[in-house]
This record gives sequence, structure tokens and C-alpha cells, in this order.
Amino acid sequence: MAVPDYAEYLDQLGRLPGGAAAALTDFLGPWLAGPETTSDRGLPCWSLREGGRLCLRPAAERPALLLTHEGDAETLEIARFGPDLLAAAGRAPTVAAAATAVSPLVLALLAIAAGDVDDGRRLRQRLPGLDAAARDLMLMTLCRLCG
Repeated sequence: MAVPDYAEYLDQLGRLPGGAAAALTDFLGPWLAGPETTSDRGLPCWSLREGGRLCLRPAAERPALLLTHEGDAETLEIARFGPDLLAAAGRAPTVAAAATAVSPLVLALLAIAAGDVDDGRRLRQRLPGLDAAARDLMLMTLCRLCG
């Protein structure tokens, strides 16, 4: 597995028509059931149309983070991230037109879609619509370098 290059993700999101905000509204927004909320631990969560919530949670072996899907009866770990995910999300993209911070959930989904973070295909199996949207976003941003 490659190490996620969050700075590159941010640069590419900044070049997306509509900037980083378009990642949420145009690509991921149709799969969200409401705006981003904050958990009791101060980390972001999204309520999903496919059911449940997608959340970042602290791992027992801090400072790692877990991306989880929380349903009514169970919580499934999707993938693990380092603390650099939160640090990167606090930075604005380098393109002047996109001057807002990016949700760490957007960066996490891009890292999974790009293959830089191994999720064991759990995102695809558990949340196929959100997984497809993340892959579409990755193709529109990261793969712009390919051609």
C-alpha cells in the first residue's frame, strides 16, 4: 500500500470545478442524509442514505483513527488512518479559489478509492453507492494527472 499523499489530494480537490466543496455537493452529497456532524469525541460523522453513519473514531492504539460504519446493531471498521489525516484536512487547498478546509471523511474516501489505504473492500461491500461515488470523485480529481 502506498502512503496517502493528502497534500496532492488537496491540490487536486482545489482544481475540481467548484473546488473542494463540489466533492461533497456533486459527488458524495447524494449519498448523505444530512450535513456533517461531530461525534462526542469531536470527530466528523455523516448520516447516510444507505443507512447508519460513517464516522472517524479514535483507535485504542492512539493516535490512529478508525473509519467506521455504524448501523443500528453493529459497528464495522472500514479502514485505519494515521493522525496526518486530520492535520491535512485542516489545511486549505493550495488553489486560491478553494479557501475552505476539507472534511477528513472526503480525504479518507479518496485514499481508499485511490488504493492508498486498504479497506479490505469493506466500503464497497457495506456501502456500495458511497464507494462508487468516492471512486468517481477520485477519477475526476486524482486521475486528472493520467491524461
